[in-house]
Amino acid sequence: MNKHKLKQRQKLLRDKISKKYIGFHVYRSVNENLPFIFWERLTDEPIKEGNFNDPAAQVGHRYFYKLTQVDAQGNESAPITPKTSYTDHAGNTYEQNPLVDFVGYNMYRSADKDVPLESWERRNKEPIPTTEYKDEGVQPGEIYFYYVRAVDSKGNESAPGEILRVIRK
Repeated sequence: MNKHKLKQRQKLLRDKISKKYIGFHVYRSVNENLPFIFWERLTDEPIKEGNFNDPAAQVGHRYFYKLTQVDAQGNESAPITPKTSYTDHAGNTYEQNPLVDFVGYNMYRSADKDVPLESWERRNKEPIPTTEYKDEGVQPGEIYFYYVRAVDSKGNESAPGEILRVIRK
């Protein structure tokens, strides 16, 4: 097959695929690991490509979003994770960090979960490449609180993860 015919076929295929879908449904969850069937659909009608504002999102809560492509018959594709941006309560907009240069995690610990997060002790010198961590500096029977932040190659950290309570045996 020559290049010209191949390009024509590719264009026809792209046109067919782009006409197949009429828009997207938006889904939200507070738990990224929840099976998709339990995610809440936020759109009644498919939306076209572009922006979606979640008016029910509450300040201080963390949400996860997925999209499904919808065809003219209302059939939906498998879920995909969209590129998103976030706007805080003061109107500042932040682009999603896809962590293409992810290098690991920083682990933070405190004996009191109610102290400000910036007062917690960072437990590692270099980013930890996995989510497994053994804290050697703890006392048996004591309660500790931990959270992690993802780190990129420039040392930028993500928002803090969920705070976990751990009792050392």
